[in-house]
Amino acid sequence: MSSPFNIVTRAVELADAAETELDVRVVGMGATGAGVALDAASRGLRVAVVDKGDLASGTSSKSSKLVHGGLRYLENYEFGLVREGVMERQLLMRLAPHLVRPMDFLYPVWPDTAKRRLLGLGLTTYDVFAIAMAGRGDVRRHEKISAEEAIALAPALAESGLLHSFLYGDCGTDDARLVLAVVQAARSFGALAVPYAEVTGLRTGPDGRVRGAVLRDRVGGADVEVPARPVVNATGVWVDRLQSLEQPGRPAVVQPSKGVHVVVPRERLPLLEASVLLPSKQGDGRSMFAIPWGAQTILGTTDTPYDGAIEDLSLTGQDLDYVLAAGNHVFRRALVADDVLGAWAGVRPLIRPTTADGSMSDISRRHTLVEGSGGLLTITGGKLTTYRRMAKDVVDRIVARDGRRARCRTDEIPLSGSQPLDVLTAEVVQAAAGLGLEAGTADGLVRQAGEQAHDVLSLVAADPSLGEVLSPSAPHIAAEVVHATRAEGAMTLDDVYSRRLRLSLRARDAGLPSAPLAARLLAAETGRDQAWATAQVAAYTDAVRRERGVLGLIGVPLDTVLGAAG
Repeated sequence: MSSPFNIVTRAVELADAAETELDVRVVGMGATGAGVALDAASRGLRVAVVDKGDLASGTSSKSSKLVHGGLRYLENYEFGLVREGVMERQLLMRLAPHLVRPMDFLYPVWPDTAKRRLLGLGLTTYDVFAIAMAGRGDVRRHEKISAEEAIALAPALAESGLLHSFLYGDCGTDDARLVLAVVQAARSFGALAVPYAEVTGLRTGPDGRVRGAVLRDRVGGADVEVPARPVVNATGVWVDRLQSLEQPGRPAVVQPSKGVHVVVPRERLPLLEASVLLPSKQGDGRSMFAIPWGAQTILGTTDTPYDGAIEDLSLTGQDLDYVLAAGNHVFRRALVADDVLGAWAGVRPLIRPTTADGSMSDISRRHTLVEGSGGLLTITGGKLTTYRRMAKDVVDRIVARDGRRARCRTDEIPLSGSQPLDVLTAEVVQAAAGLGLEAGTADGLVRQAGEQAHDVLSLVAADPSLGEVLSPSAPHIAAEVVHATRAEGAMTLDDVYSRRLRLSLRARDAGLPSAPLAARLLAAETGRDQAWATAQVAAYTDAVRRERGVLGLIGVPLDTVLGAAG
């Protein structure tokens, strides 16, 4: 049975955070912040983690949806970084098998592919790092295959003039739901988790050390003081803002890098059983991925300097042209803007280089831990795959500074329950069939919620109307909206459709035709009225339009949607 994680528990935990002398207060509920909360709580520390928005509402929901070693980092001889990534990948496959799943990848080789004789050596190195974690996962070791074999796995390569390909293994995930699983695990160890609580100030003691923070409750509207020592800054691309509250004028740590992905129908970019790593064809050293994602294919990502307002990030015409041109250069599919179903833009918090030369793709993905003059601990850099290792470094510093003896346990804490995945899947498929639900819905529930899939099905058993499918683009059902509101910390329609169900990314209409129904369910669960539900649909529509930028919502019957909401 899922533990409650909703608007009621949020209010209780916010009050507890204000009244309790905490050992650690974490700002930022992305992958790293959630990881710090789990690590600290599982070592017996009193922890609260807050975020100015929803969990994973920043970079952690806008990645390439991969848990990987980072094959391309071998080009920069970052062997330690790749080894760390591969080992964390292997570990996460064991801890969260419903979320971190093996995938086959193709590295195509053409007659003009640079350094192609070194590819086999690089992939052998990749395999060796995985062997070091033998028995903790199962991804294929690399092999060289013919052009015909590669095309059988990825028909989109048929017209590309392929010479041959390397086939290797890595993993895919749902990034936002991985963060959710980590937050839920942290709460099971007693961590307080409060979304929509923005830090507006830091409090210091007579010695100048940070002793707490001032929060703006973005649900209730009040300011709340939260005592804590230390405060951990895990706000990703916003770390410099929080650091400036401790030490105004401090040099920036982060060099933001914009990454854009687009989603197209799988029939327009057919990949049957493998993702494709696209070597750079644009002369900028940036590799891209084409990744099968249900009935869709993800194409991305870009890697360009970004100095604009992070809150206003959106897809530009230049972004779209770059991604489509890269895909068309390899696949010869003549993809155009009308093929794009959805898109997202994120900003990576890369560590600012000490020299001005070098492209964004040359900047290391290593992480750094910095302690400010007032004791604020800032962790930044890194990537989704290594969030657990980053969190360990933070908590190791805290326990060492406090003279505690408490080892890290997150390498043994499951994020999905203990039931074998094949057994769980069979049970959920059978139970779903008994309720008249599609097999695709059952499989999606397992992939998203693990053992909590049973809780979603229980809602349908109690109220069959909750079995209604929300979008033809992905077989999500109304019960998932209710479950997200009760047990997954979702406070808004955008939380549900963008980060719990991902309809904003996968459906051309962003799930808007069913948004009025979902908003009414949210309102009923949270004690709100119809006016609030109507406002939620409007706010979600604006959020999707803003993120899609140049794509907009062409062809979506907004008048009908907004009329139904009211």
